[in-house]
Amino acid sequence: MFEMLVKSGDNVLLDAPTYSGPLAASHHHHVLPAISRWAEAPGALGPSSVPRVLYTIPNEGNPTGACMTCERKQDVYELTRKYDLLITEDDPYYFLQFQKPWAPPTFLSMDVDGCVLRMDSFSKILSSGWVFVRETSLFVFPLLSLCFQLMVSQLLHSWGPEGFLKHTEEKFKFLADLCFNYFNYVCFVNVAEWHPPMASVFLWIKLKGIKDTQLLIMERALEKEVLLVPGGVFNISSSDPCPYVRAAFSLSTPQQIDEAFRRLRRLIL
Repeated sequence: MFEMLVKSGDNVLLDAPTYSGPLAASHHHHVLPAISRWAEAPGALGPSSVPRVLYTIPNEGNPTGACMTCERKQDVYELTRKYDLLITEDDPYYFLQFQKPWAPPTFLSMDVDGCVLRMDSFSKILSSGWVFVRETSLFVFPLLSLCFQLMVSQLLHSWGPEGFLKHTEEKFKFLADLCFNYFNYVCFVNVAEWHPPMASVFLWIKLKGIKDTQLLIMERALEKEVLLVPGGVFNISSSDPCPYVRAAFSLSTPQQIDEAFRRLRRLIL
């Protein structure tokens, strides 16, 4: 994506923290922190510092689960219009929201200038993904063979919109409730802080009394066969200490979740 939209040395604006994929893809570019901090930085509004692209996961972002409000989205959109930025709206968790009403309007629905490139995905639900700009299909990534694309098409036609939404609700609401309940049971207030997930398949956890989770997760937790991601890998500067970890629960059984968090609690204590 970045290879198509920017050239080497261009400024790229990201959420902070953010999914590690765009961090790795943007290593040839000048990566700037979240849009509020860029706007406040000295000289941030000068011509040389204006980013070409804003990459954001606006709904239940990976890894934090943060969700932009409608007002926040409108403010961000007006700022990108002012400085002629392209918004890449990566929204793979839109259909994995557990509560209604769903998230505020998308950036694409607000777009009047053709400056929003939206990415939806079946990858968290079924398969593959697609990319949109308003009223025009710009790029299509054929990640599956024609045979599998036909199978997905037939499945969606069979389900219809109501069946598709029922599938996502049943599968991921169950997993989110499961993850939060088990974590709440084995990890006490004096050990960690977290917010119950409202969408996606992740839990963003702050471990109290631990300045950086890198060694804890990559060495001690691995020895106990507990697979988590240290929060530092999602920072723009991965060497900065980070007290957070990200847990993923899309493929875990209730028993595995229970045992993993019991082991994590023992490691923290």
